Amino acid sequence: MSLLKLYVCEFITGGGLSDAPLPESLAQEGLMMRDALLSDIAKLNRYEMITSSDFRLNASPLVSHNKTVEAGQFDVVFNQLLKEVDIVWLIAPETDGVLLSLSERCYERAADEKKLKFIGCGYDAMLIGTSKSLSAEALNAANIFTLPVISGDLWIAEHDKKTQVLIDTHVVWVAKPEDGAGCEGIKIFDDLSLLEKWLKEDSRYLNYLLQPFQNGIHASFSMLCNAGKAWLLTTNQQHIIQKNQTFKLEGITMNALPQYWQRFETLARKIANMLPDAKGYLGVDVVIDAATDKIYVIEINPRLTTSYVGLSEAIGHNASQLILDCVLNPTFKCPTLQKNKVEISW
Repeated sequence: MSLLKLYVCEFITGGGLSDAPLPESLAQEGLMMRDALLSDIAKLNRYEMITSSDFRLNASPLVSHNKTVEAGQFDVVFNQLLKEVDIVWLIAPETDGVLLSLSERCYERAADEKKLKFIGCGYDAMLIGTSKSLSAEALNAANIFTLPVISGDLWIAEHDKKTQVLIDTHVVWVAKPEDGAGCEGIKIFDDLSLLEKWLKEDSRYLNYLLQPFQNGIHASFSMLCNAGKAWLLTTNQQHIIQKNQTFKLEGITMNALPQYWQRFETLARKIANMLPDAKGYLGVDVVIDAATDKIYVIEINPRLTTSYVGLSEAIGHNASQLILDCVLNPTFKCPTLQKNKVEISW
């Protein structure tokens, strides 16, 4: 029996930036995620693995077929491989709508070619997960604690009373791109006049939103979900440093916060219920207020996150098999997981 062809597309290393400079830090994280996933899938002995790779990078030795992407040829290669494979597993950033647009192509192809399976969330969950403003609206509607959001255009407009009270209540504010990924593009301000000036430059207010800065423990959790059900995988502490006006993620300690397991599990179930078409892996970023112990959900990532690099070791199971089974097997049951502490740094 021939093996199913599985295309692992990690956008950064897979040629998505072939016509642009390749940032070293993004490429490093992308390679870590790609190689961890390929290593896990290879151990299953069920799939013929296929990748694409930026012409400036080496292909993984784990795959039987790699398509080198020359400058500006990513779309051509991506569309071609979608026609040739049985399963596509996409890892891409939310920035500039990349994750959403590539996912849409996968949905369309899966609808046309009934054999193609997409390892990823449904459209509604993907849309909410890739939009910080929609995510905030959905979290508020689901009675899940999150930070208030003010759109960039509302910030520079004449404020209504409610917005002005919110602005006056907080001293430090964080500006985030509407569809940014991780710490990318985020800036912190303690001078509101400088913030307003910065928003007006290059019309940033059209694509940025503002949230009050929340001090506390930077954390995240990894989860599986399907049809409104959720399974918590790990509780993680993020090691984020502030440098000048920016933030940088320097590492992750997986299963570092066992005391929050039950509360994170409750949040995971609420999020799965909030996103009924979410499938497979989600990474959720939170801040735990050190003074009140209140947990604020900051971001929902409908894709693999850097935490995947240590996931199999942390849970004591092949993480790729769990995710594939969760998406493809309607009778999926999560096994008993280990809670091993794992350090990830780069």
